[in-house]
Amino acid sequence: MQDLLDRLQQRDEAMMPYAKTLGFKVESIPAGEAVVSFSCSTRLHNVFGYTHGGAIFSIADTAVGLAHLASIGQDQTATTIECSISYIRPALFGTLRATARTVKQGRMLSFYECDIADEGGRLMARVSATMMTPDEHQSRGRSELYGADTVKLDAEALASDVA
Repeated sequence: MQDLLDRLQQRDEAMMPYAKTLGFKVESIPAGEAVVSFSCSTRLHNVFGYTHGGAIFSIADTAVGLAHLASIGQDQTATTIECSISYIRPALFGTLRATARTVKQGRMLSFYECDIADEGGRLMARVSATMMTPDEHQSRGRSELYGADTVKLDAEALASDVA
């Protein structure tokens, strides 16, 4: 799974349509961890001029989801089953960085934490999340990652060019 995630990240730093819409950049995805960042642009502000809490929650959920994907097998899927956030201070401008890490990896359920910090390293929010790794029957064929089909085609084309 790690190799596939790395190749997807090289193709598109947002790695998924929703993240691209919000302007996310996946910075790193080592096994069981992930760092995702975005700029607090005015298009993401709420009525008070702060970065909307939903955008902050989204970057954390993205980081946690990628950290979990980086720790499971290629034929497995993942889903968030619980996620809570504590907002510590408002974000106005600059770059926010969500750093997710595995707290406890289980066969079916895994627990993660994610800190969202500003450019100065000040903690803006903290998230805890429980991720589920469904078995093959529960996944029902949903194990293909967004963009993986084109990454596989590129790898096959490269292999045939080398041969």
